[in-house]
Amino acid sequence: MNKVAASLIFPLLLTACVSNTSQVDTQPQPQPITEPELSAGLASLETRLLSSMAEQNQQQSNNSHAFMAALQQDIKNLKKQINRPIVMPQTTASTAKVTEQRKEETLDGKLVVGETEQVWLDIVNDNFAARIDTGATTSSLSAQDITVFERDGKPWVSFNMAHEGVDEKLQVETPLVRYVRIRQASAEDIERRPVVELTMRLGRFAQKTEFTLTDRSQMTYSVLLGREFLKDIAVVDIARQNVQGKPLRPAAAAAKSE
Repeated sequence: MNKVAASLIFPLLLTACVSNTSQVDTQPQPQPITEPELSAGLASLETRLLSSMAEQNQQQSNNSHAFMAALQQDIKNLKKQINRPIVMPQTTASTAKVTEQRKEETLDGKLVVGETEQVWLDIVNDNFAARIDTGATTSSLSAQDITVFERDGKPWVSFNMAHEGVDEKLQVETPLVRYVRIRQASAEDIERRPVVELTMRLGRFAQKTEFTLTDRSQMTYSVLLGREFLKDIAVVDIARQNVQGKPLRPAAAAAKSE
């Protein structure tokens, strides 16, 4: 570089440095905040904060009032429903029949029987009061003047049955099924009893049932139903009596089923 060029560039660089220094020195400096200005700013901020909190409290209060009003209206509606008269559905004859049947039967179709029941014996065409005894294995029938005889080469038995309110005894003749040996709890001897099969009706139930024959004239009930009869068709509620009611006569039962 020659001396002429250096003499021209050096003044230019010196002028630029002086210009930059002057620009830095001329920028305005931030002024310090005075105490009154600081107090005014804090007061303004506190005012805005209090105003915001007041607005939020008012909104919450309005929401609470609206909720309480809706809750009070729901309570009034519930009271109206409670005080409203209940309209019971009309009970038809079929509905009443089903309800009555449910009281007399279990869900699986077994009869509910009480401590005593009324039974119908086809062979004498009459009703008898029967005692339900789950402690007895077999069913028994009160019989007097028991006589075994032969008819057409087969064993038969004849006996008399007493009936409450009837002076004359009811005479029965029927085939002899077999003999069973019964040991009474109050006696040591084993008693040999004839067994007959008679059609008996209890409630809606009707079928041939085996009875042992014995003199029950000293007993209150002339018919006793034991476990062998009850186990498949009935359950016992000893707190009740005559649950099944008076059985229908065979003709009436057939007409009812139709």
